[in-house]
Amino acid sequence: MKLDRIQRLLKLIHTLQSGRPYSVEDLAEILDVNRRTVFRDLKLLTGVGIKFSYDRPTRRYHADRENALPPVSLTYAEALSLLLTTRHVLKSTIVADRSAAVSAALKIESLLPRAMQDYCGTLLEHVEVKHGPSSDSGAVTDTFALLQASLAARRKVRVRYDSYYEGKPISEVLHPYRLAHIHAGWYLIAFAQGAGKCLTFKLERIMEIKVLEETCEIAPEFNLEDYFGNAWKMIKGERRYHVKIRFLPKVAGNVDEITWHKTQRAAFQEDGSLLFEVDVDGIEEISWWVLGYGDQAEVLEPQELRSLIGQRASRMVALYNAAETTSQEKE
Repeated sequence: MKLDRIQRLLKLIHTLQSGRPYSVEDLAEILDVNRRTVFRDLKLLTGVGIKFSYDRPTRRYHADRENALPPVSLTYAEALSLLLTTRHVLKSTIVADRSAAVSAALKIESLLPRAMQDYCGTLLEHVEVKHGPSSDSGAVTDTFALLQASLAARRKVRVRYDSYYEGKPISEVLHPYRLAHIHAGWYLIAFAQGAGKCLTFKLERIMEIKVLEETCEIAPEFNLEDYFGNAWKMIKGERRYHVKIRFLPKVAGNVDEITWHKTQRAAFQEDGSLLFEVDVDGIEEISWWVLGYGDQAEVLEPQELRSLIGQRASRMVALYNAAETTSQEKE
């Protein structure tokens, strides 16, 4: 459900709760939609449990105050924070079941006192949260629901998975351990029977899934902190490295103001550059991050990472030089 429809539904709730009755034509004009859309929205509100009444003689709708739940006891600041969080989450990739999230958001906001709704609504018109690139959470709604059910019942699942590592689809019986939203998408961490160890599976790459009758237990010693260790993001290497990078003044402030890793330390130098240090398990992931800063970042330690960056930079130069030569030959 698009956010503009959510905003329209919230406006419809506010209108119905204003204390006066409205005809379908009134609501259509207020919402700037046609009659058919109004009826569809009213049906949706009924479906999520938001009650209103229809007076047949006058052909008008109004909120059913007698059956409404009492207002939630929140301060204005608490209500504003709650609604900002709700709308932020609805726009984010963390929501796997958007229809359930929308239903919950509508119910929460409809229970706030009218004055509080108006106050928060006015302020929220001037607040926007932008999200970066991400996977489509709506594409994994069914998979997410099945995995939730398997976790609740402690059941194994059989999956057919498009493995980038293997370069082909694989079949595996999994003991689900955790569902985790990491960076830009949802992942399943599970014990794979065939591999004999815990592995990470991206939900979008699960091609088929079936919840089995066989039960399983989550290893009591398992926790995500140990599983990911000191990985830069989520790929844990076999060896821990102390990484030291010098960022030039042009990007130093940007790097310093963000928490990139739980072990990072940073100190500005007299020339305005930033000395950034971190302890990571594996250097593959952090190498791509460093390359993103181009000539504004220099790896000082370890030599393995410095060499890796140099090799990739050399290949990039060769790639662009070859493209430039081909372009000139065509001319």
